Amino acid sequence: MNPQHQDSGPPCGDSSTKDAPLAEQLRELSALTGGLAHEIRNPLSTLKVNLQLLDEDWRQVEASDSASQRDAQDIARRSRTRVATLLKEADRLEQILHDFLQYIGRRDLKCTRTDLNHLVSELADFYRPQAHIGGIELTVRVHDRPLLCDVDVNLLKQALLNLLINAQQAMQHGGHLRLALSKDDAGFARIDVTDSGSGIPAESHERIFQAYYSTKKGGTGLGLATARRIIREHGGTISVQNEPAGGATFTIRLPMHDPDVP
Repeated sequence: MNPQHQDSGPPCGDSSTKDAPLAEQLRELSALTGGLAHEIRNPLSTLKVNLQLLDEDWRQVEASDSASQRDAQDIARRSRTRVATLLKEADRLEQILHDFLQYIGRRDLKCTRTDLNHLVSELADFYRPQAHIGGIELTVRVHDRPLLCDVDVNLLKQALLNLLINAQQAMQHGGHLRLALSKDDAGFARIDVTDSGSGIPAESHERIFQAYYSTKKGGTGLGLATARRIIREHGGTISVQNEPAGGATFTIRLPMHDPDVP
């Protein structure tokens, strides 16, 4: 079993990052802004090239005294192809900025006492059709007793959804995705998200939760970083390890409700 990489943070309700040294926050901010500039530069370059090509096409039409219908149709087809490329890149830019703003934005957690068995089962029901489209069998194993935690339901679902999307991307040709809930020996609620993909390279275990680090083509590199931040804000930890039979398991541990505290 590979060593686990963990990252913990302040308890639920404290959305600050006071536990992190200022130098660490500055390094992360520098990485974020540098990564954002790099991510935006590539699609902007594609937008610029295609706009230039479109301009050349329409200049050709304007300069022609009697362009044939076939020539006009060819130009129109090329133009529509380039417009489609522009729209795709514009969508990607929008997603990059959305993920960036979502990641850096301050969150005021709205925590409620929640049974994680119910929360995870509800999320699995929501995601199962998407998994089915990708040829993935999604199963859930709940704990035999309630796992009561004080959590922001929407944010925790977002973190888990990011893990499910990450797992599905690791199984391009289908596979199995398992969610298992339990209580560990330290009294923490535990959520395991296990996929049957190819696993995560050992050299990536220390970097996989960093902003803009991604081993997948087309990803923004903020999904796992956002999941980590949300879990930290709940006072929990997130870890990753490869499975001996293949695939990887992401483990979330969250503090459970203390029955002695109202």
